[in-house]
Amino acid sequence: MHMNWILLARLMIASALPLGLLPHIPTASVILTMVGFAVLLGLMPITLLRISGITLLMLAWTLNEARLMINAIEDLTATSIEATVRITEVREQKQQLTVQILRVGQRYQFPPLFVTLNSASTEQPFCAGQRWKMKLRLRAVHGRLNEGEFDLQRFALSNHTPLQGRIISQQAESLTCNWRTRFIDYHLAKFESIQQPAIMQALAFGIRANMTEKQRQLLRETGTAHLMAISGMHIALAASVGWLLARAIQVIFPAHLIGHLFPLLISIITAAIYTWVSGSHAPAQRAIIALMLWTGIRSVGWQLSGWQVWTLCIGALLALDPLTVLSESFWLSALAVAMLIVWYQWFPLPHRLRAKRRWLLLQLLHLQLGMMILMAPLQIFLFQGISLSAVLANLIAVPVVSFVTVPLILLAMLLPVPPISAGLWYLADLSIDKVLLVLQWLPAGWWAWSDTLPAIVLLWVGLLLWRSKLIYYSLMPCCSLVLAITLWRSSTQRDDWQIDMIDVGHGLAVAITQGKEVVLYDVGPGWKQDDAGSRVILPWLRYHSRSLHSLILSHKHLDHRGGLHSLLKINPAVVIRSALAEKGHLPCFRGQQWHWGKLQFTALWPPESQTQGQNNDSCVVRVDDGQFSVLLTGDIELEAERKIVALEKDALNATILQVPHHGSRTSSGALLLRNVAGKAAFASVARYNTWRMPAPAVVQRYRQQGYMWYDTAQSGQIHVGIRQGHWQIKGLREQIKPRWYHQWFGVKRDSR
Repeated sequence: MHMNWILLARLMIASALPLGLLPHIPTASVILTMVGFAVLLGLMPITLLRISGITLLMLAWTLNEARLMINAIEDLTATSIEATVRITEVREQKQQLTVQILRVGQRYQFPPLFVTLNSASTEQPFCAGQRWKMKLRLRAVHGRLNEGEFDLQRFALSNHTPLQGRIISQQAESLTCNWRTRFIDYHLAKFESIQQPAIMQALAFGIRANMTEKQRQLLRETGTAHLMAISGMHIALAASVGWLLARAIQVIFPAHLIGHLFPLLISIITAAIYTWVSGSHAPAQRAIIALMLWTGIRSVGWQLSGWQVWTLCIGALLALDPLTVLSESFWLSALAVAMLIVWYQWFPLPHRLRAKRRWLLLQLLHLQLGMMILMAPLQIFLFQGISLSAVLANLIAVPVVSFVTVPLILLAMLLPVPPISAGLWYLADLSIDKVLLVLQWLPAGWWAWSDTLPAIVLLWVGLLLWRSKLIYYSLMPCCSLVLAITLWRSSTQRDDWQIDMIDVGHGLAVAITQGKEVVLYDVGPGWKQDDAGSRVILPWLRYHSRSLHSLILSHKHLDHRGGLHSLLKINPAVVIRSALAEKGHLPCFRGQQWHWGKLQFTALWPPESQTQGQNNDSCVVRVDDGQFSVLLTGDIELEAERKIVALEKDALNATILQVPHHGSRTSSGALLLRNVAGKAAFASVARYNTWRMPAPAVVQRYRQQGYMWYDTAQSGQIHVGIRQGHWQIKGLREQIKPRWYHQWFGVKRDSR
């Protein structure tokens, strides 16, 4: 019987994987046709056909989940809606709410859908658990899309939070806060005197918003960030505490009442309570479901291998929520467990070292080394590097957090008597404070992916060859294969140079690349607590293993120079050109020329007298290799455009034009477009920008003049590769990563 379930789980996994790769989701009618065909195959007497029918039916199930999500986005963003909602999270600092839509009008919302709202002013403060009737104006989440940057749209869809919006009106149905909110408020009163309140909130209640950037960076660089996010490890610890408590209680039971089911039941209850207290985030939910499945397997007496249990858990999770396949945290958890199975099956310690407790330190080192080696490719793919200090950091932090901090936190929550819980909170805080102190002493160990990947690939291949014993029988063929791959990579044709308009939202950042060096024209916007330099540009540079050669700042507005601080923090000696007459800046005024490699840079505007740094004082630069050219215009408007044409008419011709001032109505005059006579135009804009840029009339003007129009709101990052005078344009959303979850959801493109 259990083999049938394992087969179904394998088929479910195979059916869910295409959801992460498909460029488009079929229509409801196509999915219904698939279901009918699957039923016909399932009725066939041939086993292989029946299995194919089941697989097709599961594929239809996963596609239907995605189709329901897309349809819900389209329906709920078409116009204002009247909805009954339950508040699930309040972020007071950002004045935002997360709510679950229960009903739209009189229709219940299924599958569950969560929305991020900008909270309106109200005399009654919001708290989790309240129910409201609200009139909402919603729009689809539309994230920046760049290589190396966090994928917001994929994250939103995998977590069923694809919408954001504002409250037009509201009426309370129930103002009672839920038990979790009251429970947290009770314990937070004891956090005033502890040293690490933000970390303690993350470990106890799943609240990570209060962690400082310095704390996040320390955890990220030491590879210990996973310890501060409630995940499978924490839920397993909670279950272990429950099991130990149940075993302690069984001491007073009569012998005939002592059995193995009672501790298992208590462990599940303890883990479920911790999942609820910590916010029931997706990783914790997946962990409790896997724990319940494992307990069920134990209860019915199935004798399964580690791989079979893993398969059943992954298949069950994907069957319950196929969109989980889009979640990076899901794959980190799933593959971490898989790698543990591989490590202990293929590369175990000798029996005498793993059986004695005195070798515990060596056992932990063996575990951490295995996780670092085997999980490295996935970590490099997701985070563009790995932490070399992670082995030592986890060797210190994992035992303390696992066996001291988390058990103390659980006991503090299970024993809410003020003197007892206060002492337990203090001890838990003391343990985590000492861990962070030790982590600060460790050397910086972050290794970028370009340096890491060859070593990790070589190590993986070596381990596989050694474990399979192929290296003993086919040493020369293996060496020949490695040499062939190396020579193939070194002989791969590369572009002469490249242009990338990076998607920074409303702002501008254009990267010009030769080899591994980059010249940046503008550095994107700055925000309240961050900027495009650290959030977008540096991850993009690390993703491509490129270094910053120099910067050109068009003018002083924050949406063009907001990322400068973060870039200078990493590259303090970088050369900066501008027309701002600032100390340390090389000039960028009309008539100046400079060379970089095979490229010639010519400044066409402004005159040396214009240093105010306003829109019409933007440094306009033409970049040319003799066959292909790009005109970078910053934020110039019609007045400056007319003057440039009058002064530099013969020098304006360019293959590609960076659209001035994001395509506003006050720029991109026909006079400039005719004299540039370009083939394509690129605009850097955000989809939901306040000014509704680009103006439809401006886009139409470009098309009438024969330009191909591209903008970052539609395409994400825009890439141009130039080789021997030939060039090709690729949009990240359309060509480089064409996935259904990256597409333009909600209102039509022309309406913005």
